[in-house]
Amino acid sequence: MSPTVLLHLRCPPVLRLLALVFVVIAICSLACRGQEVTVSAAQAVTTGTNAEVQSGENPPPPVSESIVYRSIKYAGKYHLMVLHFPIAFLIGAMLVQWYAVVTGRYGNLVTALLWFGTVSFIAAAVLGWMYAYDSVYSGDDEKILLWHRWLGTSTAVGAAVVTFFSKRLGPRALGLALTVCAGLVAAAAHFGGSLVYGADFLKKF
Repeated sequence: MSPTVLLHLRCPPVLRLLALVFVVIAICSLACRGQEVTVSAAQAVTTGTNAEVQSGENPPPPVSESIVYRSIKYAGKYHLMVLHFPIAFLIGAMLVQWYAVVTGRYGNLVTALLWFGTVSFIAAAVLGWMYAYDSVYSGDDEKILLWHRWLGTSTAVGAAVVTFFSKRLGPRALGLALTVCAGLVAAAAHFGGSLVYGADFLKKF
């Protein structure tokens, strides 16, 4: 068997896509962490500038953000738009799968919903990592962000695994796997909403 065939067998498309996602996340993390130093330097310059303005001296030129960091900040804004698609697709896939189990009417709709949900979830996870570096949270919000980030990332990975093995799972096993994915995406969405509307949003009546 040729090396090309072995590589194709050992690295299915879903796993290669996941590897690419983690590479992008790692690059974004390194770029943004490097930019944090630049921002800190800019804040220090701003503090010094205020002092020099008060003393009547000429302020130094401001420290500009890199094009990489500005691009990451801009792309991260689309997380707020993309995040709705995996919620709808994965929950829809779960409902359609259980309907098929109950009625015995199977088709290709679940496969399509699962693929769309997985791809959009991976995109939302990557954009979410970009968006989080442009946001400042403290106290309880910082803990909520931690839960939201890692629930979303782990669910994206889980959805990709379920997508890859969906043809090998029985109808009920696939339904259970989709139920777990739907529950995790709902939990991740809840923590994301808590960042925007507050942790006590659902408690208010």
